[in-house]
Amino acid sequence: MGDLDAIQALEVAEFAHLAYPYFILRQLFELHGPEWTVAEHEGRVCGYVLAALRGGGTAWFMGFAVAGHCRGRGYGRALLESALERCRAEQIDQVFVTVRPGNRAAYHLYKEVGFVWADHEVDYFGPDEPRDVLVRKLYH
Repeated sequence: MGDLDAIQALEVAEFAHLAYPYFILRQLFELHGPEWTVAEHEGRVCGYVLAALRGGGTAWFMGFAVAGHCRGRGYGRALLESALERCRAEQIDQVFVTVRPGNRAAYHLYKEVGFVWADHEVDYFGPDEPRDVLVRKLYH
């Protein structure tokens, strides 16, 4: 739980007005904290995947970010692969994530680890906040 402050700071830096407020992160942590994956660089949080595993073999990556100074060093790919491995271990069949349609870097990374386009929602996070939904099928 000590990483919540650092995760929230990274949320704000990366997602501005769409960042999870601290109280939501705290509640998500209470529900799904053991399912989260965090990366550190020089003893500080530099990235995370906020996973939520549900019954029925489905999981959502509800948050994913890597600090700007750590990008291009393999942290993002390692975080995603580690989170996917945790999902496999929990017998999850499919993992969903949303991405802003113009975010080419995120699309590229998600594609590299096996995610494919599943859907598009025009107002996913409210008016003028479209998101594409991607899915990664896991087979056991």
